[in-house]
Amino acid sequence: MALSFACALGHAPGIVAWREAAPAEQCERLYQAFGQLRTRLEAARLEALVLFTAEHWANFFLDHISPYCIGRAHEFAGPIEPWLKIDKATVKGAPDLAEAILTACHERDIEPGFSYEMHLDHGTMIPLHFLTPAMNLPIVPIVINTLAPPLPTPRRCFLLGHAVGEVVRSDARRIGVIATGGMSHDPGERNHGIIDEAFDRQFLDAMEHADTERLKNYTVAQLRAAGAGAVELLNWIALGGALQGARGEVLAYEPVVPWATGIGAMGFNVVSAS
Repeated sequence: MALSFACALGHAPGIVAWREAAPAEQCERLYQAFGQLRTRLEAARLEALVLFTAEHWANFFLDHISPYCIGRAHEFAGPIEPWLKIDKATVKGAPDLAEAILTACHERDIEPGFSYEMHLDHGTMIPLHFLTPAMNLPIVPIVINTLAPPLPTPRRCFLLGHAVGEVVRSDARRIGVIATGGMSHDPGERNHGIIDEAFDRQFLDAMEHADTERLKNYTVAQLRAAGAGAVELLNWIALGGALQGARGEVLAYEPVVPWATGIGAMGFNVVSAS
């Protein structure tokens, strides 16, 4: 069955935790875009979601970090942050789909880690909050290391995404794939508050036009130049691999200064099987 839904969106904590700090018109444009994505997701009648996502010291510490980690649990709880203004919830997992992805990756010489216990923080819960607020879709979170160098290269993340896309297309279920995070931001670092709007728009253009060569040939250094948090765009690049040439549509982009983040929202023109 064809990939049934795909999107990419930011997960800055301020989107829900301090929404009142941002200009109302920017909030309105972003929430409207998130609403459009939710409408498309609901219309796709999904049976499972795969998320290329990031975590923020919720599960991994400097004693053990893998380039990618696939969640194989039967359920996931989150958010871990009590201040996030999202009710705690338990989300079902899809361990059989996770196993299929893990096996396919190993067959292609990509060797992710995996976990039967994974806690969800704002990186995953904010997108779920807007896209499937009932938290009723089974998920497979794929956490890409964006915290501690060496980070996986964009090219390797693209290959990871390509493997995931092939598994999704061979599965009988209607499955969506989501990338979370970014765009330019430098949280708690020397350039906290940086928003590189030019970089963000160039990256959105590459995603919109399915410019796979440009996506694969980004470097970690180029992403980092837009802020330490901009490396979360590795998730978007992995999605680009899963899309296998599908073009996208930028539904919103806002450089939200009070949230210290450039925030994008994109939908993609994937073929939906009936």
